[in-house]
Amino acid sequence: MSYPGSIGRRTLLGAAAAAVAAAAIEANAGATPPGAGAGAGAARSVRLPIPPRLQWNENHGYCGECSIQQAALFYGTYVSQYACRLLVGSSQQAEVLVAVNDQRALSALRLTSDEFDFRRVRAPQFEPWFGWVTRHLDARHPVLITCFVRGMRDPDYDHIMLATGFSAAKPGRYAPVDTLTFNDNFSAKPQTRRASALSDTRSMRRNGSRYRFCVPRTIDYGCGVTGIVDETGLAAPVRLLLDNDREPDILKGQPAATFRARVEVSGLAPGGQYVLYRYDDCRNVPARGFAASRYTSALPFSASGGTASFTASIRSDGMAVFRCLPTGA
Repeated sequence: MSYPGSIGRRTLLGAAAAAVAAAAIEANAGATPPGAGAGAGAARSVRLPIPPRLQWNENHGYCGECSIQQAALFYGTYVSQYACRLLVGSSQQAEVLVAVNDQRALSALRLTSDEFDFRRVRAPQFEPWFGWVTRHLDARHPVLITCFVRGMRDPDYDHIMLATGFSAAKPGRYAPVDTLTFNDNFSAKPQTRRASALSDTRSMRRNGSRYRFCVPRTIDYGCGVTGIVDETGLAAPVRLLLDNDREPDILKGQPAATFRARVEVSGLAPGGQYVLYRYDDCRNVPARGFAASRYTSALPFSASGGTASFTASIRSDGMAVFRCLPTGA
């Protein structure tokens, strides 16, 4: 078994990418339908409002970048897959990989994170890993997760996805009837599967004989995206919703597009005075002193209720970071 740090390039090219894509449409005989609970004893169910998005397949696959893109939107940030990869290297050959450089990309986007400590958890790790994932989701943190793909052979993992929900009798603990919901970066719909049907070894001879991708049973990796960098503690939650589920693939020569986005702000005090800041370069996003920062635009507004909604235009090949602070913060 080799570990991250010695992980080589992922091989989500050609037939391999097609194999993962096929998982989105294969028969799902053992899966629990989205929205289903974990059985009669289920006490907790969480589904984060993160619509699936579709990855590019060139250059070993953009699964890590696409997963970060989805998680970042939940925190008011858009980053193209192309721009996300540049956060970890100087070319499009430097993949974003969980337990290797994903936290570098998240930090550059001014997002906080927490990685599963695979070096300290006794193997087999799947059950404690599952509990760790559900704890993060219960705290409303999307989680980057990794999986084996049937027919592939990387000893660590082959593909990265985003976990967005769960059902469990006891969040933080594993039970076979619990469920995990995830965006696989190939399907336009979230996937939900029982915990007992989710894992396998590299051989993929058990659950992997029915599902094309499974979470490793022995050594596991994951990264919870826990929030934004905000030393003031005053930033209101911001979420971005796009009018599409994919970005034009500029690596194929497709022209970049302008997305129509809805900027949703919550946690406002009615009657309070706020400013919605936009940054088109993540390097300009501060941890404090937003009013004096190098923002692209600043929109003052008075909150008429606990939430507010705005529209914005965003280039598909760039980035846009939104922060909402009380006036003067």
